[in-house]
Amino acid sequence: MYKYLLCWRYLRTRYIALASIISVMLGVATMIVVNSVMAGFSTMMQERLHGTLSDIIIESFSLNGFDNPDEVMAAIQEAVGDRVDAMAPSLQLFGYAMIPVGGGEHLTREVQIIGVRPEDRAKVGDFAQYLVHQSRPGQDELPRAEPTFHVPDEYRLNTYAGQVYQQTDPDDPFIGLLEQDMESLVPADGMILGYAIGTVHRPETGEDMFIAPQGSKVILHFPSAGRTPEAKTGEFTVVSYFKSGMSEYDSMQVYVPIDRIQFLRGQDGFVNQIQVKAKPGTDLDTLARDIRLAMEGKWPTRFLVSTWEQKQGPLLAAVQVEQNILNILLFFIIAVAGFGILGIFSMIVVEKTRDIGILKALGASDSGVRGIFLGYGLTLGMVGSLVGMTGGLLFVKYINEIEKGLSTITGRKVFDDSIYYFPEIPTLVEPLTVAWIVVGALVIAVAASVWPAQRASRMHPVKALRYE
Repeated sequence: MYKYLLCWRYLRTRYIALASIISVMLGVATMIVVNSVMAGFSTMMQERLHGTLSDIIIESFSLNGFDNPDEVMAAIQEAVGDRVDAMAPSLQLFGYAMIPVGGGEHLTREVQIIGVRPEDRAKVGDFAQYLVHQSRPGQDELPRAEPTFHVPDEYRLNTYAGQVYQQTDPDDPFIGLLEQDMESLVPADGMILGYAIGTVHRPETGEDMFIAPQGSKVILHFPSAGRTPEAKTGEFTVVSYFKSGMSEYDSMQVYVPIDRIQFLRGQDGFVNQIQVKAKPGTDLDTLARDIRLAMEGKWPTRFLVSTWEQKQGPLLAAVQVEQNILNILLFFIIAVAGFGILGIFSMIVVEKTRDIGILKALGASDSGVRGIFLGYGLTLGMVGSLVGMTGGLLFVKYINEIEKGLSTITGRKVFDDSIYYFPEIPTLVEPLTVAWIVVGALVIAVAASVWPAQRASRMHPVKALRYE
């Protein structure tokens, strides 16, 4: 019983131990906050990558693709039909987009052109969830758009100013001119434009300015198929925007009707990618392997089959490595607290030498004296860990409110959503991670008190009483 009483007394009266408690607390809280934010970013990024890429991606080795997509999908259905929920072919290539910005000037951007059937693409991933319309005055959020390339009749494009007009005055001579020459001004084929391609962010207002508003005519330049590619051109009307939250996609991808891009390239019926959505609970690695075997059996060395994780393996691995390195560096904070406990306990052993001698003379055993210091170290670790865990979890819960407060105080955004494409800081608290952080802090605190405790337990009562 005396061991617990002495531990409690030292904890209340030895204010130098407060430094060790604060060190452990800060280390635990920092690791919980960093791990929660990193896990939130990683999870959000994986969800968006997965939603954009679907479960399984089947690509041809040649960018020219293949002309039998129905036969390929039938072979996949025959091989793994009970595990496949939907499939969608697409034709992907790189090119340039020319966006009119007024005065006869055009903004040229390198883009990835993706020919799809929007209704099929929506079945294999979260494509439909990322489609938005241009915001209107007074709207806080971008309205959702349907997965379609249909060009509404009300779009009227002024090619000189690059602005969208609606027919409100039938007697307007400009509107009449547009009605007479509608085919030349508004292409019949719609386009879903990457959000970051069609907008420019204004830091001073925090808003996005549309440089390619809905109804704008965008000209695409891309190579034709064949051994000697030729430059091809197509005109499309912006009907909606693709905003996944991943700048890699939002700043590069444009979606157009697959039939139209096939015709313009002289590749009727050709595709170079098939995306496959698996049924819930299906093991994707096994499914990809079975599809790969089926493809190799009929078309050797013609297709590349991969899961969405394999497709984005380097990016996901980089995030994981970054998180692991941060954990190692931050764990040094708790290690520093451990050395502080070691130094404090060594001082206490020297200071309390005579008291230790009295305890041993009164019959305290070596294990009893050792238990006092080990218990003291465990108590410090427990108090610091529990306070740090509570503070860290509260910080994570209110992190966006804290960010807004800091942004108000500093006058600039701490978390700029225009960079990260997230409306707020994503967090994810993993109970297992919190548990090993707390347990790790306790282990370090107890380990740091082992040597002083062992030294105190080995003291001879007579020598300790004679210590000056």
